[in-house]
Amino acid sequence: YYTNDEKGAKVGVLFYGSEGYMVIDSYSHYQTYLGKDEEKGPGRDEGGDHFGNFVAAVRAHDPSILHAECEEGHLSAALAHIGLASAKLGRSLEFDPEREKFVNDAEANQFITRVYRKPFVVPGGAASDDGRMSNSYASSGSNRWATNG
Repeated sequence: YYTNDEKGAKVGVLFYGSEGYMVIDSYSHYQTYLGKDEEKGPGRDEGGDHFGNFVAAVRAHDPSILHAECEEGHLSAALAHIGLASAKLGRSLEFDPEREKFVNDAEANQFITRVYRKPFVVPGGAASDDGRMSNSYASSGSNRWATNG
C-alpha cells in the first residue's frame, strides 16, 4: 500500500498549487511540474542525509557545513511531529509554538517528548510531573498552528 502514486511518488509528498505541482520523494530530491503540459520546473537532487550532516558538523566543530541552522531543523522536524500526533490521535490539534505545547490537550502533549531514563536528562529542560522533559526552545512565527487529523 502506498499513496501519491498518481504522479509516480510511491513514497513522499505531493503539493498541488495554482500553477502546477511539486513531488518530494526523498530528503534530497524534489521536482516541480508546471502548467497543463506538466513541464519540468525547478527541482533539486542533492543535500540528502541531514542526520549525517549534523553529526559531521559536530565532529568537525564547524556549524558552517550544516544544511540548515539548528532552529530551522528543529522547526521542520516539529512540523512533522505535530502532524504525526494529529494522525495518531485521529483528530485536529491546536499547537502553541511559543510554548511548544498543544493547547489544552494533555493527551496530545504526551507526544512532545519521551520519559527520559535516569540519569539522562536534557540540559535546561524542565521536568513535568510525569518525568517528561519540556523543551525550553522558543519558536518564532504565528501564535498558533492548527492541524487537521
